[in-house]
Amino acid sequence: MPERSCVSCRKKGTKEELLRLVVGPSGVVIDYSGRLPGRGAYLCPEKSCIEKGLKEAALSRAFKKRTTPPGLNDFYGELEGKVQRKINSLLGMARKSGIAAAGFDAASGAMEHYPGGVIVTAEDIAPNTEGKFMETADGKYAGFFRYSDKEGLGRLLGADPVGVVYIKSSALSIALNREMGRLIDIRRG
Repeated sequence: MPERSCVSCRKKGTKEELLRLVVGPSGVVIDYSGRLPGRGAYLCPEKSCIEKGLKEAALSRAFKKRTTPPGLNDFYGELEGKVQRKINSLLGMARKSGIAAAGFDAASGAMEHYPGGVIVTAEDIAPNTEGKFMETADGKYAGFFRYSDKEGLGRLLGADPVGVVYIKSSALSIALNREMGRLIDIRRG
């Protein structure tokens, strides 16, 4: 896969690992889908790279023209929204492809037969239920995240309210693990 360089730290990474920025009519925007036209500049999704890379000099050098950077709060708000949409999309794709097991019993069974996936629990799940499930999980997973509430998680999976979801190990679970990690980093700020 072709690699790109972060405009801040110069570290190389794939398009999936880095954030692509482009200059649009309203200024610098995040091209999270990687499909917007124009010259791209790439940033590591880490806080230090974002803060250093969003300086006017770094962006102007990357875009080879004078560029006004977005405000840091606006940037993080836009990035968080795009990451959440990507997570929602990945959860929907996991449901459609049949690799998402929703509910305590289904998730426990899937994890037993297909270890190495990703666990997602609703933020409003009862602590004792989550504890019981994690006891059952016993390290058979690659990632664990809290996301949305039971109603929202159920809606994303086309089901009734859901407290626990297990995504079997796959390219989707790897992408979900990456996006969930990004969301956590963004919220830490």
